[in-house]
Amino acid sequence: MPRVMVTLRLDPARATLAEVLGLLGLAPDEVDPGFGVVPIDPAEHLYTILVDQAAAARIAGAPQVEGVFGNPRIEPLGPEEGEGPEERPGKG
Repeated sequence: MPRVMVTLRLDPARATLAEVLGLLGLAPDEVDPGFGVVPIDPAEHLYTILVDQAAAARIAGAPQVEGVFGNPRIEPLGPEEGEGPEERPGKG
C-alpha cells in the first residue's frame, strides 16, 4: 500500500517512533520505521512520519495531526548518465 507523509505537532520529548505509535494508536507495520520521526521545524514542534494511506485517513482528525501529504516518487528529470542529445529519441 502506498505511504503518505503525516505532519505532527509534538512535544519534543514525545517525538520518538514508540511514542507516536502509542499516541496515535498506530500498529508498527503501518509506519515506515526506516523513515522514523523526522523533525521538520523543531522550534515549532513539527515532525513528519510516513504511514500507510489507510492509517493516515484514520488518524487525520487527531489533535496532533497538522496535515496529510502525498509522498511522490522522486526521479531524475534529465537524460540518463552518459546519454547525449544525439542518443535521445526525437532529438538530434
